[in-house]
Formats: sequence, C-alpha cells, structure tokens
Amino acid sequence: MLRNSNSVGQRLVEARNAVGMTQRDLAEASGISQPTIHRIEAGQRETSPVEIAVLADACGVLPADLYGTSAVAGDVVYAGRTDSAGSTALIEYMIYALGLARRLDELGVPEAR
Repeated sequence: MLRNSNSVGQRLVEARNAVGMTQRDLAEASGISQPTIHRIEAGQRETSPVEIAVLADACGVLPADLYGTSAVAGDVVYAGRTDSAGSTALIEYMIYALGLARRLDELGVPEAR
C-alpha cells in the first residue's frame, strides 16, 4: 500500500462522504472512473495534481484539503464570539471566501483591478 496515497485517499473518502456522494457519483462528477477512485481511496494508487484538483473540485474542497495541508480555518482570526449564530455564520463565510480566494490563486486567476 502506498503511504502518501492512503492519507489522500482517506481525506477523499471524508470529503466525498461530507457531501453525500458515492464513488459512482464522484466518478460522474469528476470524469475519473469509479474503479480508479476506489484504488485512490484504498491507497493503492498515486494521484496526479490534475486528478487531485478535479476530485477536490467535485467534492467542493480545495486540493490542499485532500493533501492535508489546508490552513484556511487557521487564517481566520476570530474575536471569540463563537456562541452567537451570527458570529458562527460569519466565520463560516470567511472560511469559504478565503478558500475560494486560494482556489482562484491556485488556478492562476488574476485579481480584478
């Protein structure tokens, strides 16, 4: 079993399950075959950066999330008001916005001037 692929595979399973997708659903959304997804999740197959990007996009996460290197949540500085629904919604939006900005940077989309 490939050690690096297994951790990526485990994160892929978590991301896929978080959005309620089966391997077949992910195959249809990503264009990567279901047997290939199975081998990736089982740690039996290495993934290319392109495959990681496609799989991450289909699951609604960043490639860095599948690699286990995402620190988006850590970038959000919060004033300690986690007890109110409004503050919780705000931090969730900030995490989403920062994640989206990072994804656009990864794709090479320039900032609007």
